[in-house]
Amino acid sequence: MTILKWVLALAVGGFLIMFGVMKFTGGAHIFQFIEFKAGSAGLPLAELAYPLGNYATGLLEIVAGALLILPMTRRLGATLAVLPLAGAVIFHLSPFLGVTTPDGFADPIPAAALAAGGPFTRADFSTGESNMLFTIAVVMLVVAIVNLVVQRRD
Repeated sequence: MTILKWVLALAVGGFLIMFGVMKFTGGAHIFQFIEFKAGSAGLPLAELAYPLGNYATGLLEIVAGALLILPMTRRLGATLAVLPLAGAVIFHLSPFLGVTTPDGFADPIPAAALAAGGPFTRADFSTGESNMLFTIAVVMLVVAIVNLVVQRRD
């Protein structure tokens, strides 16, 4: 059981840290896409999706991942790890994002819009779409829930 706890903690923790870092390095396009879709629908506060939502989620992912990897904080980390993954699944199922999303930024990357923090247009995103990010979110949410159950067992 100890080996399973370590494997799950390292897998989920490493995943969260990797995706959290991507939100700070500009490699993630999802929050910019959420801002675009919410802004296009005329929803208030759409401009907060990027960069505020991007950085807040990235910070939560990094903290949860680090707490999960450290043995003395593993239970807290396992609980926190479920939050951003559940949020990702919920957002993918909502009209703010959708199950199918652009594969990334357009080529060339919309540097001016990124530097200004938006607003973004449909032309800022690739024309290719997939459900890969939704699938990853669902799979990792299931793994995080299994991890939470395993970590809570004595």
